[in-house]
Order: sequence, then C-alpha cells, then structure tokens
Amino acid sequence: MLKLQMARFSMWLVRIVTGQADATRTERPDVGIGAEAPIRKASEDRMRRVDFAGRIASILSELSPREGRVFAIRGGWGFGKSSLKNLIIEILTASSDGADWVDFNPWQWGDGDAITRALFGQMADRLGGEHSKAERDRAEALRRYGRILTGASARLKKANGSSDQILTVLTNVLVVGAASAIGFDLPTVAKVMASLAVLSVGASLLGHIFSHFGRDHSGEPLDKVREVLEGRLRKLDRPLVVFVDDIDRLEPKQIRILLRQVKANANLPNIVFVLMFQPSIVESALDPVADDDGRAFLEKIVQTNFDLPAVPVSIVHRIFAEELDDLLGSYANEANGFSNARWGNAFVGSIQPMLRNVRDARRLISSIAVHLPLHVAGDVFEVNLVDFILLESLRVFEPDIHQALFRERKLVLQEYRVQGYSNEDAKVKAAAERLLEVGSEERRVIVQKVLKNLFPPLEWAYGGTNYDDGFRVGWIADKRACTARYFPRYFELQTPAGELSEQRFVAFLDATDTEAGLAAAIAAVEADDLLQSLVARLDESFQRLPVDRAAVLLPGMFEIAQKLAGRNDFGPFDSSWYSAWSATNRFLSRIPEDERGALAIDAFCQTKALSIAAILIHLNDPVDQRPGDFSDPTLDQNTVSAMKVEWLRLIRLRATEGDTLIDERDLLSMLYRWKDYSGSLDEARNWVAGVILTDEGFAKISSRLMGKATMHTTGDSVSSSKNLFERKTIEDFIGISAAKARCDLIDPKKYPEHEEALTTLRDFLKSWLG
Repeated sequence: MLKLQMARFSMWLVRIVTGQADATRTERPDVGIGAEAPIRKASEDRMRRVDFAGRIASILSELSPREGRVFAIRGGWGFGKSSLKNLIIEILTASSDGADWVDFNPWQWGDGDAITRALFGQMADRLGGEHSKAERDRAEALRRYGRILTGASARLKKANGSSDQILTVLTNVLVVGAASAIGFDLPTVAKVMASLAVLSVGASLLGHIFSHFGRDHSGEPLDKVREVLEGRLRKLDRPLVVFVDDIDRLEPKQIRILLRQVKANANLPNIVFVLMFQPSIVESALDPVADDDGRAFLEKIVQTNFDLPAVPVSIVHRIFAEELDDLLGSYANEANGFSNARWGNAFVGSIQPMLRNVRDARRLISSIAVHLPLHVAGDVFEVNLVDFILLESLRVFEPDIHQALFRERKLVLQEYRVQGYSNEDAKVKAAAERLLEVGSEERRVIVQKVLKNLFPPLEWAYGGTNYDDGFRVGWIADKRACTARYFPRYFELQTPAGELSEQRFVAFLDATDTEAGLAAAIAAVEADDLLQSLVARLDESFQRLPVDRAAVLLPGMFEIAQKLAGRNDFGPFDSSWYSAWSATNRFLSRIPEDERGALAIDAFCQTKALSIAAILIHLNDPVDQRPGDFSDPTLDQNTVSAMKVEWLRLIRLRATEGDTLIDERDLLSMLYRWKDYSGSLDEARNWVAGVILTDEGFAKISSRLMGKATMHTTGDSVSSSKNLFERKTIEDFIGISAAKARCDLIDPKKYPEHEEALTTLRDFLKSWLG
C-alpha cells in the first residue's frame, strides 16, 4: 500500500512541477493526417454537428439551477463525443454570457479517491481567483468539501507518531493539506514539502510540522461544510458546467465511485455535470450495485441525455477518401498498379464495410501514414498501391489475419499448385477456411473478399475464379502481393538483402535512354553484387522494358547475359543464366518483327556475346525445334543464319587470341556449338589439340570439360554435388587414350586450381578403361 501511494504521489508531484495539475482546461493535441484526436474547433467539423453543439451550449448557458443538473452525452467509442464536447466548449468560451466550464478527464487520475480529489480540485481552481476574496473562499470551500469526501484528513490521525508511515502521511499532507488549507499556490507547496523531506529526522518532529501546515478537518460535520459550500455556490452569476469525459475508459469500480460522487452532489447549486460515455459499458459497470439493472440506476443519476446524432457512413467514407487522397494521391498511377476499376471494387467491397465511424477511418489513415514511408524510395512506390491499402486495413482491423498471412505464404501464393489434383485441392480449401477462422467472426465475409482481392491464386478456394500461371506475368508487372517477387516486401517493409529495390529497377530502366547511362547502371549493379536480382527482374517484368529504347537496351541485355554464362559460383540451383537469356528472348518478342532481326544482329556484333547468341540461335533455329514445342520462334530463319555466320567468325577469331577462348566458363557448350555450326568436330578438336600440348593447357581444358551433378538419395535432408566427366566429351575433343597418356604424365598438385579436375578425370579414365 505504501509503495502504491508513493508511486501516485510521484506522479502527482510531476504534474505540480510541470504545471499540469494546475491547468483549468485540458490541453488538446494537434489534429493531423491520421490522428485520432478529437476536433478542437468548429472549422474542423466535417460531420455538421456545430448546430447541435450550439443548441446544447445554449441550454447549458440558460440554466440557473438552484440544485444543479446532470446531463449525459451518449455515444459509442469513436463516434465523436469528445469532438462534440470541444465544439460546445468553443461556443461557451466565445459567448460573453455563456456558462463557465471545466473539462475533467478522470482517466488521468488513477484510483477513486484520486479522481474525486482531482474533480473538486479542478472545480475549485476554476471558480477561484486572485482578485476576489469571495472567489478564494468559494474555491477553499470546494477543496475542503473534496477532502472530507475522500477521507483524506482521517488518514492523518492514523499516522500519529508512526515512523513506518511517515511517507504515507507526507503524501496525504501534500495532496490535501498543504495544497489547499494554507492557501499557498502549488509550486510554493512543492518547494516547502521538498524542504520538509530534508528536515524529516523523526516521526515526532514531522508530526509537529504536519500539524502546523495542515489542520485536521475531520471533526467538522459534512453537513456544515456542505452548507457553507452551497451558500457560496448560490452566489455564482452563471453556472459551472463540469464536462466529465472518457468515463467508459475507467475500470468498473472507478466508474461506480465516480458516479456515486456525481449522484451525491448532483444538487449542488449552479453546478451542471455533463457526463460522456458509451451507455453499454457504464450500465454494465453499475449492474453489480443495481441488482443487474445498471440502466435503471443510471436513469436516477442523469436527468437528460443528449445522444450523438447518427453520422451517415457516407460521411465517414468521404472523410477517409479525402485524407487518403492527401496521403497517396501522387502515387495513384498505373506505374504503381493503380486502376480506378480495381480501386473502386476494393474500396466498396472490402474497405468501406470496415469503416463504421470516424475513429475507424482515422485509425486506418494513421496506419497508412506510418507505413507509407517504408514503401517509398524517391518518387517510386515499391509495391502495389491498392494491395498496400488492403493489407493495412487487415493490419488495423484484423491483426491476427495480417500476421497469419506471412506464415501462410505457400497457401496464399499457390506457387506450386497443379490443377486437377482433387485431394490436394481439398486440403487447400480446408487450409483457406482455417485461415479465415483466425480472424473475428463478425468480419469473416469481409476478410474473405479482401483475401480474394489480394491473392487471386487462392480465389478458387473461396469459390472464385481459377487463374492459371499465365496471369502471374501481369501480377508481377503490377507489383502485386500475390507474387513471390513482391510478397515479402509488404511484410518485411524493406527490400530483402541481395534484391534490387523497385526504385533502383526503375532507375535502371530510366538509364536505358543512353548507352553511357546504361553502361554505368550495369556497372553499379554488378559492383553491388545484384546482377542475379537484376536479371530475375528483367525476366519477370519483360513487359515493362522500353521497346522504343531497344537499340540501347538489347546490347546491354546481351552483355549482362554473357557475364552470367557458365557461372557456377552462385550455387547449384541458381537460375540467373536462365533468367538472363529468357529475359532477352522475351524482350525480343515484343520488338516489331520488321525490326527485331536487325537489332539482334547489331547487339551481337557490338557485344560479341557468344553464349547468349548461341542460346538465341538454338531457341529459334528450325533444326533444333522439336514436335510439341509450345513457343513460336522469335527470330526468322534469315536472322538465325546470319547470327550463325557471325558466331563462327567470332569464335575462330577468339581461338587465335591466346587464352581468350579457354577462359570462357561455358567452353564445353561453345565447342559443341562450333561443331554444329561448322558441320564437323574438326575445327573445335584441332583447337583443343593445340591447347593441350602443354601441361598447363591440358589442366585448364580438364577444368572446362568437367561437369557437376546434384544427387539426392532417400533419407537425405540435403543434396550433394559430384564432379563428373562425360565419356563422349573426352572422346570427341581429346580421345580416351590421349587423355590417359597425358594424365599419367602430369602431377595434379603442380596445378592447385585444376587439381580437383585432373584427379577426377584420372579416376573416370581408369573406370572407362577397366
């Protein structure tokens, strides 16, 4: 108990020192975008309640109550009770003959006694004055009355001479003795009591000091004190309106104590209580002391109710839309996946039903305002605007669903679903229903609409459209949450490590305006080790690539692809090379047919990128086409033939340039292309024969001809890789016997870089030759 009182005393003392406890009017926070604070003045009223507030202010000002009144402003949380109160106060303040007022919030004051002391203390502060003895006497009468009601003086007796309760006595004297009885202002009291704390050398001495600074009034009858108070209150020339806000935020016991005091003092002359609360909460708190009929009990306290006028949801939706436009208007464009049709469907079908009142609208706006900067880089919005707003609505109103989505990535993205497997489909439907059950039952239908809008791949599980994988390209282009590319960005609120941000990807596309700009952009991406991410983005977003800049961009894509050809340092499952040539081929398919052939040849001639050129030839060469191939060739036969001629010219030239050709990481693939385009193995085999004349040359060729296989056996949790040589490869370009003879003469340890390849080749040769 002692510790609790000390804590309360400390909080109270802080209010004194900072001047908060002496404030007669609540300081109201600024209202900004997304703020939940109530409005403060009529100019901010967007629900047309000024006239209603004016009528209430007029009623309160016209009263001349001999026995006081108790009114109530009733409404649910977030429906604008505090805003209406502020409008009334503004009108009362502006009127020369308006009622006086006190804005009291019991939620700030802790337990029941503290609430009562604060209530009468603030009333006293409001009615007191510096220039009138009558005002000072009236204020002192209120303070004395409040002390007796809370039993503060009685506790002084219990501390008589007890050293164990010195701090308790000090606290009570500070609150109800020094601050009121002797008439000092509060800062002075704080200084006096600080000095007393230093001088506290014993219970006996402190008892004398307490007796000097604070008289024990408990001997005075309550009726006598009240009679004096009523006499002074009748002399007021206008009523004092005491607004008591946020009653429904108190604990049930605190509600009962507060309303008991209001009931007991409802007939004080010229005192008008205006209570603000949500009826269901207060009635429920009163049930235990009213035979489960809290409503009837409340009717005995409140004489008149002012119920908040109903606010049409259309106004709530309009307020939300206006503030949302202020926040996001500049990002509502096609580049951010925004369309009027989709936004309209999402707003009407998914967001509006969640916005029941202005507080709901402000809560959502606030969340959007907080998380918006985390998705903005420069003038680029990193994700889809509509998906962002929908996910924020879940974050605010269905936080459990929002958290579950990240855990259920596999379910909502449906990346590996194969249509037509009824058993698996049944499992997915069951999982989709369980996901809905994570949220509140009242919003389940709304949440299902949100999920169908956010995650089209899962829509079929809720009875909607069954989309095939062909739609994913468009979803990626729109930066949708339903794609593996963008899904993490919505929840991690930052670009994952090793990934290219949307802002940087947009900057890369902008750099395609000039050759120098693109070269610099490629160099910067490579320096930051983001080539893998870049080619994945180019492949996924090939529809966003600027066709009108193909003369600059296509050579750049050739260059990027060549940098990734044959690389195995990214890991056995890296698909960067695939993404690089796939993106290039897809981009070519978007270039007008009468231009693409010439542009492809020009890009090849500029970059001399043999690897990507060989892939494009393969994809479009009629000789390599197989029955059942799904895609039509991108390049015509004349272009393919011209590229073959250029390819042969370049590789023959490179074969004469020392180690230039042997340093190619995908040399083995090039040797077979050489064979195919020239019509025989002779040229490639002769070149290899010249290279392996030296031991070092043989060691290098061994490394280039060695492949790797990934193996996974039953019971293994991870796969393993194994070095291997194809017998046909050695036969084609070296010969088994020649390779065996050279291996026998070479010490692998002399060539550490190629030791593994030489040792592996020796083992394979032994197995082949028995």
